[in-house]
Amino acid sequence: MRKLWHFAGCLLMIAIFYLWKDLKGPVPGEDIMVVFAWAETAIALGIDLIRFYSPRSNEAVARLPFYGKLMRRVEKNHFNATTYYLLAAAILVTLYRFGLCREATLVASIMVLGVADPVAAWTRSRLARRGIEYARVYGAFSFVIASFLTLWFVSRTLHGPFAPEHLLVIGLIVAVVESYTKYWVLFLHPVTRRVQRLIAHKTTVWIFRFYPDDNLLIPLTVALLMGMLPWFLR
Repeated sequence: MRKLWHFAGCLLMIAIFYLWKDLKGPVPGEDIMVVFAWAETAIALGIDLIRFYSPRSNEAVARLPFYGKLMRRVEKNHFNATTYYLLAAAILVTLYRFGLCREATLVASIMVLGVADPVAAWTRSRLARRGIEYARVYGAFSFVIASFLTLWFVSRTLHGPFAPEHLLVIGLIVAVVESYTKYWVLFLHPVTRRVQRLIAHKTTVWIFRFYPDDNLLIPLTVALLMGMLPWFLR
């Protein structure tokens, strides 16, 4: 269900983008998208903050038939993956609004998260259940293939300025980010704990529950690489 939610959320975001991006009127569609994206992010963030400060609310949210049931165990005391997903979309839409992100880049960034990430997670879970070693490596490999095909399709459809080998490089880099971010976070955990102790306060507890989740890093990394690559191709 989480994998279907990833993919459905991806399609929904892209549908909203094309529904409003060329809308004309007193308020341009691009501005409506920015407001809508940040409003959704604020709602998701607000739900998480309520959960952090109210154990009773946290349990109530966890019992919700859809939103709560799809939460992983680690998300019950941290930000929900949907919050990171919406935050990434809000950042990308804002960059697009101010001309800092191309249409193809925005669509590709969201599509890679919606397609390649579930494919990699499905591959890892299936191999791990069968006791096959190096499931994470195979998951990363499947992410590279899925992200390359997704990037190639979007670039070809929207006339992106990238050759297949460039898209493959992007897929490889993003696969490393998707597969091994949590290990880098654990490696740096002793340092971050020291910083937390210096500014620890009851009102700032939510800040330290912010995690560089792949739902945030994947689309932003894809957008960054697709934005920087044309400079190296000149």
